[in-house]
This record gives sequence, structure tokens and C-alpha cells, in this order.
Amino acid sequence: MKRISLILATLVAFWATPLLAQSYKAGSIEVDHPWLRATPGKADTTAGYFRITNTGSAPDRLVAAATSVASSVMIHETTTDRGVSKMRPLAGGLEIKPGQTVELKPGSFHAMFMGLKQPLKQGDRVKGTLTFEKAGALDVEYSVESVGARQPAASGKGHMH
Repeated sequence: MKRISLILATLVAFWATPLLAQSYKAGSIEVDHPWLRATPGKADTTAGYFRITNTGSAPDRLVAAATSVASSVMIHETTTDRGVSKMRPLAGGLEIKPGQTVELKPGSFHAMFMGLKQPLKQGDRVKGTLTFEKAGALDVEYSVESVGARQPAASGKGHMH
């Protein structure tokens, strides 16, 4: 009986893994593993992360992001100069060159969710839309990871350092 349970658990884990690997496509743009950090206390902002790949022959640009759980979402870049981190919005959006993959990740590019209408808890799912200059609107679903997550759980790597 234990062996059958182990086999069933292994099969469920095997078949569920692709469900965790969220991938979305519009035109030549592919977006993988969109995720957000859970919000501590009464925080009304959080950051969103994902990977964008341009499989086409022309550049495209992420120009907007939106969700019903936040008043606004802006694409930001974090830079560090002499040990001081600065965050700024990307006024013209984020370019993705042909054949290029751009990763929005902690300490780099990210989507800044501002004016959250509710706290986000680990395990929640949040629907949103990413808008590209050429590929158009792409509906995605973000998984909410822990407050200190450094990458999505679906990546198969650890959350915190």
C-alpha cells in the first residue's frame, strides 16, 4: 500500500509540475513565470517579476501593465551606484530585442504595483494584463510568493537567501 501511495504521489507531482510553469504568448512575445511578492502588514505596494522572450525578427516594447488589485502598475528599473540603490520608471517602456530574453527580477527591472486594494498573501493568484507595442495586450496570472522571495517557486529553486 505504501508503494502505491508513493507511486501516486510521484505521478501527481510529475503531472502538476507543468501547471506551475506559467507561460503566456502573444505574437512573437513569450512571458514566463509571472509572480509577485506577498505584502507585509498594511503595505500598499509590491513588485512583480517575469521573463520576456522575443522570438520574432523585430524589436518589441513592454509599454504598460495593469491589474484590478492595484491603482497603477509601472515598469521600473533599479540601479545601484556606489552602494545606493535607485528605482526609476522607464518612461518609454522596456525594449525586448529580437531573440532576446529580458528578466524582470529583484534588483533589476520590475513591475511596480502601487495602490494595492487588498493585502496579497502567499499562494494568492492575481490576474493582470501586459501591453506590448507590437504584440498587443497579453493576459497573465501572477502567483504570489513569500514576502522575501527572490524567484518563483515554479522555478524549482529556493525562495529566500
